Amino acid sequence: MIKTFVFNHFAENTFVVYNKQGDCVIIDPGNKSETETYELTEFIASKGLSVKGILLTHPHLDHFTGAKILCETYSLTLSMHKEGERILTSFAFSADAMGFPFNDMDKVKKNFLEYNTEVSFGSVKFRVLDVSGHAPGSIAYYCQEENGVFVGDAVFFESIGRTDLIGGDLDLLINNIRKNIFTLPLDTDIYSGHGPKTDVDYEAANNPYINGFDF
Repeated sequence: MIKTFVFNHFAENTFVVYNKQGDCVIIDPGNKSETETYELTEFIASKGLSVKGILLTHPHLDHFTGAKILCETYSLTLSMHKEGERILTSFAFSADAMGFPFNDMDKVKKNFLEYNTEVSFGSVKFRVLDVSGHAPGSIAYYCQEENGVFVGDAVFFESIGRTDLIGGDLDLLINNIRKNIFTLPLDTDIYSGHGPKTDVDYEAANNPYINGFDF
């Protein structure tokens, strides 16, 4: 089961993935205000869920602004890829200019994940996929049980993530989407960091940014 929250002034999608066993993970905690944090934690409490992991798809501020408080609340580390750590900590220091509260991400303990591995958080399981190109260390989390993949800002409905920020690489992003996302079962739902849900079948056939490039 998947619950989507739209948080902060970037309209970022934060996901809670949970199962019948009552285990859950939080993907891309973008909760910025006390109200948003309460909305998220109250949902988890109301369902009687046990938070087993706090996961990051990529190290951009709108996706991790709530990570510090949630890691403290649930006594958890932040799971991400090592390649994103430098950008994660540098973004925290430019928070004010972007309208976010300051969070010293150096003090948040990290659990570094590797690409092409299977990881478990309690009874919630994912395959870790490389979708670098929008940002270094970008991860997509494929959950076979939920028939969904959480891609951060790699793929959107009929679009892809921007590649003009630090560490961006258009060719790398497109190749990773083709190799690691479009090879999933066609009926796999794509949960993006912003905007509506889509699926592999539709994007593989209709995404103009993928089909418009010939490699």
